[in-house]
Amino acid sequence: MKRIDKKRRQLLGQIGGLAGVSILSPASLLVAYNTEAIAADDKRAAPPQRITNGPFDVDFRLRAEPDTVPILPGAPSEVWRYTAALMRGPQDTLTSVSGSYPGPLIRLRRGQRVRARLENPLPEDTTVHWHGLHVPPDVDGQPRLPIKPGEDMTVAFDVVDRAGLYWYHPHPHGPNGGRVGFQSYAGLAGPLIIEDDTERALNLPAGDQELILVLQDRTFAGENELTFVDGMRSMMRGFFGDRVLVNGYSPTAREVGTRPYRLRILNGSNARIYKLAWSDGRPVTVIGTGGGLLGAPEQRPYVTLPPAQRIDLWVDLSDAKVGDQLALVSDAYNSGMMGGYSGLPAGARFELVPLHVTRRADKGPPLPKVLDLDLKTSSTTPATPIRTFDLRMEMMSGFSINGRQFQGAVVADDEIVTLGDTEIWEFVNDSMMPHPMHVHGLQFAVIERSKRSGLRGWTGLDAGLVDAGLHDTVLVLPGERVRIVLTFTDFDGLYLYHCHNMEHEDNGMMRYYRVRS
Repeated sequence: MKRIDKKRRQLLGQIGGLAGVSILSPASLLVAYNTEAIAADDKRAAPPQRITNGPFDVDFRLRAEPDTVPILPGAPSEVWRYTAALMRGPQDTLTSVSGSYPGPLIRLRRGQRVRARLENPLPEDTTVHWHGLHVPPDVDGQPRLPIKPGEDMTVAFDVVDRAGLYWYHPHPHGPNGGRVGFQSYAGLAGPLIIEDDTERALNLPAGDQELILVLQDRTFAGENELTFVDGMRSMMRGFFGDRVLVNGYSPTAREVGTRPYRLRILNGSNARIYKLAWSDGRPVTVIGTGGGLLGAPEQRPYVTLPPAQRIDLWVDLSDAKVGDQLALVSDAYNSGMMGGYSGLPAGARFELVPLHVTRRADKGPPLPKVLDLDLKTSSTTPATPIRTFDLRMEMMSGFSINGRQFQGAVVADDEIVTLGDTEIWEFVNDSMMPHPMHVHGLQFAVIERSKRSGLRGWTGLDAGLVDAGLHDTVLVLPGERVRIVLTFTDFDGLYLYHCHNMEHEDNGMMRYYRVRS
């Protein structure tokens, strides 16, 4: 791997000038993990291994490694990235998103049996979390089961989730804090699509008419060196970069034709919330969320997309003329005092994806009025138990859930659920920051959202909250109470729940829950 020379390193130090400004260099960013303590904890907490026997429909290798890639004009940038090789399976299982640092697009089909060998040549522990997938806990990529430097881990699972856009990213955590924020920021993240016959029968835009968009914000200094600020400000508000990248590059115009397009968008940023809108003010047509297609399309003036969520949009350019231009933007909103401290603060307006109409094309099929008649969510009764989670700010130590912070695989009595049960989980946000709450191992439905207090800031986002369909992450704004309904099926053992503002989870806003049979 190409190394940054000492002069460049000294230059970055002068530009940063602050404690907590890190150059993206593996040797300078190691954390001294207490691996013996972690290993001992793993032996107490790990569930029985559930590696599925073959034959396998898909078999691939996924490797997390240092590299240098061109991102901005000029010198290439140091990154950590996923590379992959297909051993068995359809040829379109692994495809490049853009040629930049995001991991390859993994395309799976419902019903496949998958095996993946996960390799770690990095200088620190890592994991691979299959975000949104319903998999056994030992496959989930949790911090209690790390892949140590120079080692590998083989996992296997059946693809049982609905067709939709999911993703994969690291989830390591040691005694000195988490590394999700840094490792994801370094480049370890990629999209994953599941397909099935039900969705394929709808004849939605595909091929060149399907745009996969990974949104991430980054900060550069010196000779295009990625920098990561990991101080008190980042711990409280999360990391906000000075510019937004789409699929690992600065936003650039895409040439399109006069026909419908499908935009499948992942918010892979550490903390930034996007307010997606069209530059000409047309409504945003939503056809799916992180758990797959909605029952029917919905139109919104804009869409609020917090970290880790995905959204599936449909736009019809059939009536456009050659030469017309349209852009997907992130529109302005009020983030209060906590959204500053960046060259591109939270709530700023900026362009994401310019679309230039350059050719006439066949109109293509219309958007179906019904997308999934069989969309099922967990049902509730007045007797369905409600479990409350208070999201709070702790003085000088970050954020907590019910007054607790991350303690490894320690599970409190009120964090134990029963296999087969349906529950309502209620997230109550009494802090000044939004919290995108993620529950591992399942998809859930959002059933209620209400305001509880007059906390200021983070306004102008409500009309874009898409609560229909299925989710694995839900945004809880300051002063809000949000209820979700979930059913614990198939697997017992330990799973995580946490805020997906990566700096919040890395600094304690994460806990394990146990599914007991």
